[in-house]
Amino acid sequence: MSETKIKAKLTNDKGNQKTIPVKLFKITDIPDVMDKQGWVMSARFMRKWFYDPYYEMSLNEKLNKIDMKKIDGIHIVDDLDFEWLYTSSKRVGPVIDNYVSNLAYVREYNGYLGRIEGITNQLSNGLIAIIKRLERLGVVDVKSKVIHNKILDFSSLSAIDLDKTSQFNYFPIGSTLWEKATDELDDVYGALGSFIVKIAFLNMIVAKDKNGLFRIEINKIGLYVRDTYEFMNDGDDQPLGYWGWDNVIKPGIISELMKKSVINKDGNDYYRVTNSSFVQYRNKCQEEKSDTTGDFLYSLR
Repeated sequence: MSETKIKAKLTNDKGNQKTIPVKLFKITDIPDVMDKQGWVMSARFMRKWFYDPYYEMSLNEKLNKIDMKKIDGIHIVDDLDFEWLYTSSKRVGPVIDNYVSNLAYVREYNGYLGRIEGITNQLSNGLIAIIKRLERLGVVDVKSKVIHNKILDFSSLSAIDLDKTSQFNYFPIGSTLWEKATDELDDVYGALGSFIVKIAFLNMIVAKDKNGLFRIEINKIGLYVRDTYEFMNDGDDQPLGYWGWDNVIKPGIISELMKKSVINKDGNDYYRVTNSSFVQYRNKCQEEKSDTTGDFLYSLR
């Protein structure tokens, strides 16, 4: 892969000209900056993308609309522990713990897993998803109102398998405008950006009680992340920060609105990086017949 270089001509007068090479910051330098920040997983993920064999995920793959087991194992990272989210970020743990606490003591009315209190007594999305899962598993037949007493245990399943078997709810982290503006930069941000934590039931008892009512008892839930590492834009070009040789900074509102290519802070230049920066790099690799830039699927369980 050829490197892009810039030469700046410094001229004092017409008779005294010299060309001085100026080192240009490249997106392939970003993993080194991540190393300096102590962002181990971020650097690992980005280097994998840069140097893996070429693989460009489709939109259906990104949206989890195909069987992920058909993807070559080289494009899957599944050796990450969910606990990494806690140890690598101070902002993520409290969000997860707050959500879990809302699931710990579920009664009849619960916006996450129960009925939504109101005039219509509508079922929550989480409860609807569980009932659909049980239908697919053959435990419940809603039309005929048949319920089979069953103990279900999916504790040994991988995140990819849970996604198809017992996942019933989710919540996003880092996706709101407020979070994007105020969240601290850390290894989780560098590796995952904004992401979704999914919830699945791992151990459940399904039965009719003595009054003939449908009873669901969830004894264990599992949290996991299953997402794709790629640089596909869903709409506007997603900004990924301003990067320099030793650090990364979040763009201010004015800088981002003006889409400044370079900003200066404390005498150091920082260069605007977006999803399109990586798309352009991939296109250049393809033009040069370089079999690199591999999108991949990752999971934390």
